[in-house]
Amino acid sequence: MQLNNLLNPHLYFAYGSNLDPEQMDWRCPDAIALGAARLEDWAWRIGGRGYATVSPSPGAQVWGGVWNVSDSDLARLDRYEGVAGGLYRREFVTVMAEDLPVELLLYIENYNDHGLPRPDYLERIIAGARWFDLPQSWIDDLAAVPV
Repeated sequence: MQLNNLLNPHLYFAYGSNLDPEQMDWRCPDAIALGAARLEDWAWRIGGRGYATVSPSPGAQVWGGVWNVSDSDLARLDRYEGVAGGLYRREFVTVMAEDLPVELLLYIENYNDHGLPRPDYLERIIAGARWFDLPQSWIDDLAAVPV
């Protein structure tokens, strides 16, 4: 993962539908995909509103993609993630990218509920996971999520 000479000021870890480059192209037009990364000691789940989130879980891991985003992209992400309405919050975490620690931001749902994915949502996540070349075992786990 090339972290020298970043064009945008923010690093963002996507683990849900923002893995999908088509979605990110219209949602965050300045975003540049940097590669795959792994978030240690966190677990992935679908929250009660049908969207992905993560929560601390010793020994678990979450695979995702790293995007380099602009200030305007970050403002758009805040809007799409419902930060002002309290649905998600931004946090800084450290992920492992090519076995190197990288500090970046991600979005975490503010509720500790569980649900089923919205229609076509999981397919977008899996498409993005394949595009980022995430491990097949992770893609298989995503494909096994009940819908």
